[in-house]
Amino acid sequence: MKLYLISNNSLINHLDYNNIDLDLVRVIRPLSIEGENNAKIICNFKEFANIQKVYSSLYSSAIESAKYLSNKLEIPIILAEELQDCKVGILGSKNMKMVKGLQDHEFTYKLNGGESLIDVGNRLNNYIDKIKEDNICLFTHKRAILGYLLKFAKVGYNLDENLILEFNDKIIYDDTDTLFDIYEITYDNNIVINIEKISN
Repeated sequence: MKLYLISNNSLINHLDYNNIDLDLVRVIRPLSIEGENNAKIICNFKEFANIQKVYSSLYSSAIESAKYLSNKLEIPIILAEELQDCKVGILGSKNMKMVKGLQDHEFTYKLNGGESLIDVGNRLNNYIDKIKEDNICLFTHKRAILGYLLKFAKVGYNLDENLILEFNDKIIYDDTDTLFDIYEITYDNNIVINIEKISN
């Protein structure tokens, strides 16, 4: 079985996070023009020619990304709230960069009303265990994917103390900014035997 986890990272930026429900804003935040172009590129990856089902979180950006592959393959998008991004919670005096840095070093760290990377990884894992079948794509989000990968990868840090993940002695995550991320996860008898990053 092959599972593809996809995150389109080019979204419309919101400059003012004060006095708003940050998690709600992230749900309705649309793709940028670059993000729409990313989605058109993603749907043409050769690995997706035989995809049987396309899943998406309820976020606008994920649905907007999934629609291109869904239309090309002429199969519907299956929506699942379990594929949502890592819930932030109440920032208080912190900002997103601070929270990300704390979570990247303490995987159980979470804000009031939020989720840790371990929490979101467990959520994705529980859902994926229910839907495992040959060749499926899940359009989700970068932090959610990171939480999932933590369950299988070797954890390390570079000289700048940025998080690095390895699988089978290959770096699969290095915290660099990317237009989009695609991870191919291969299972054998429900055991992860390979993880490859196949995008930029």
